[in-house]
Amino acid sequence: MLVYQTENFGRSFDYRHRYHDRFVIPAHIHEYSEILYVLSGEMTMLIGGVKYRVPAGHVAFVIPNEIHAYTDETACRVMCAVFSNDFIPLFLRRLSNKVPACPVADMRDTLPLLSALEQTAFSDHLRLTGLLNLLYAAFLKKTTLVDRPKEGAHLYQAAIAYIAAHFTEDMGLSDLAAHLGYHEKYLSSALHALTGMNFCMFLASYRVDFARQIFRSPEGQAKSVSQVALEVGFSSINTFNRSFKKLTGMTPGDYRKQLNTARA
Repeated sequence: MLVYQTENFGRSFDYRHRYHDRFVIPAHIHEYSEILYVLSGEMTMLIGGVKYRVPAGHVAFVIPNEIHAYTDETACRVMCAVFSNDFIPLFLRRLSNKVPACPVADMRDTLPLLSALEQTAFSDHLRLTGLLNLLYAAFLKKTTLVDRPKEGAHLYQAAIAYIAAHFTEDMGLSDLAAHLGYHEKYLSSALHALTGMNFCMFLASYRVDFARQIFRSPEGQAKSVSQVALEVGFSSINTFNRSFKKLTGMTPGDYRKQLNTARA
């Protein structure tokens, strides 16, 4: 099942990187851009359904809303940076409806840039902007851009973009199908093949994930379960409770109690 990471969505100048050994994450997708820098060993990953081996000194560039996953097939140590797209607007404008022919590049000649990126504070947005743009400029010299695939990942990306913009509204499969220009039956089947869920559960999973994010936030601690349910698009508290428990294994109330216990 594909996961949409709402924590990588919607904020301005949001940057973070972390170090991992044998980095394993199942197929997921998010609005932010991502780079994976392999410090030692070799990472095995999937981007857009294609498997890549990323050796030390190489960087994998994951564009926004690209399905990707990391496996434990090979031992490695990596730095994974995830950041909002306002750091690299000119690169994304260059992409338009295209994608890199190969998202992995040998970046050993840019090691000073990568080292500087590692040492820069997450809050130093000006320095981060400069370093990231220099890194992406170097990447563009090492790859070619090709037309974006029309189906599969692109369909999922388009569906997520629409849901992200309208999930708080009273929307249904017919609205999404009309927006994307697909027959409802075909769209339902395609989304099920991609996500393992029907449309209603697909939409509910997005809303529940966003609700969990609200519960974890300082502002969300002051909101009632009913307020959060309405905020993320559920018209019924019973439907919210039922969907939340089906997707997380606990009710919203129990989830909040667990958070409060962890904070204590």
